[in-house]
This record gives sequence, structure tokens and C-alpha cells, in this order.
Amino acid sequence: MRNLIVLILVLCSFRVTISQGTQRLSLLLKCKQSAGFSIYGQGTTKMCLYLGQENKTYVEAQADCTSRNSRLAIFNTLEKFQIVEPMPNVWIGLDDIATEGTYRWADGSILDLQSELKKKIFYPGEPDAYYVDSDCVCQRCWSSSEKLVDTVSYWKLRRTKCLLRC
Repeated sequence: MRNLIVLILVLCSFRVTISQGTQRLSLLLKCKQSAGFSIYGQGTTKMCLYLGQENKTYVEAQADCTSRNSRLAIFNTLEKFQIVEPMPNVWIGLDDIATEGTYRWADGSILDLQSELKKKIFYPGEPDAYYVDSDCVCQRCWSSSEKLVDTVSYWKLRRTKCLLRC
């Protein structure tokens, strides 16, 4: 009976259907079994993330995530962005390396630069390609910015944010 109550509470706390609940429970279990990863959340949105503490370039951060069976985190909804918003100096999985001006998330999807989401997650005027090779996106990498900006990939930022692949 005690196990049944715990299961019901977990499903209720995620506020999802049973099939989604099964997926979320699977993510929770996989996350707990992956060294250094933790569940972060905003409301009902949950993500299994690793927050690295070593200085890394964008390419080094990508390689670090790959070695952990993960990828740089994708914050393609406002709810997901709110999870990373308070964290400074974080590389995220968004860049325009393949095609200048076309920002792709680490899963290959494209960010619509005219979307409301872009307006809410980027610092005003960003991405601006201030430097010729400003191809990668980071969260709060400038003291004056509390949102996303584009910057050069060879700068070493303090944190890497990896999203566990499921």
C-alpha cells in the first residue's frame, strides 16, 4: 500500500497522463542512475541536467556532453528556459555554426528568430554577431545580460549544461 501511495503522488506531482507519467518516471530513474545528473524543474516541466564546473570552450562542452551520453541542453520553450535563467556562464545547445544566421538547437530543430520565444529568451538585440565568429549561444555570459547572447565558441565559460539523452 505504501508503494502505491508513493507512485500516485509522483504521478500527480508531474500532472501528466499515465503514458507520459511512465516516460517521466523512466527519465527520473535514468537521471538518478547517471553520475552528476539531477532533475531540474519549473512548474510541471522537468529536465535531467548535468551542470559542469570546469572552464570549457563550446566544442569542449559539446564533447563533454557526448562523453556523458548527453548533449548540450536545449531550452526551446519558455518553461525550459526558466530552468536555466538564473544560472550564469552556461553554454547551451544553440548555434549558427552550419549556416550564419540560422540558429539550430542541438537536436537539429531551428529557432525562429521572429518568434515570441526568441524575444523572451534572448537579450534585446541578440543574437547580433558582434564578433565575426559569434556562432554559439550562452546564458548570462555577460554581467549585464540575464538572457541568451551569441558569442565566440573559443571563449572558456565556467559551466557546461548537458541534457541527458533518453
